[in-house]
Amino acid sequence: MNDQPLPDRAPEEPAPESTVRPPVRCRLCGRPLTGRASRRTGLGPACDAKLHPDRPDIRPRRHDVEQEPLF
Repeated sequence: MNDQPLPDRAPEEPAPESTVRPPVRCRLCGRPLTGRASRRTGLGPACDAKLHPDRPDIRPRRHDVEQEPLF
């Protein structure tokens, strides 16, 4: 056998768990989420639009009405 010592090497360390993020998937359809806001809510943009549609525009409409002048 070879009696020479082995070179010193640092043991390979696994990546810290803080840098490895598990994939986050949409709660409705299961697709992977990539956006920060999507990951925070747990819904993709399409599924979020399905569950939370935009509110209808209910602002009062102004229109002219013919009337006699008040005195």
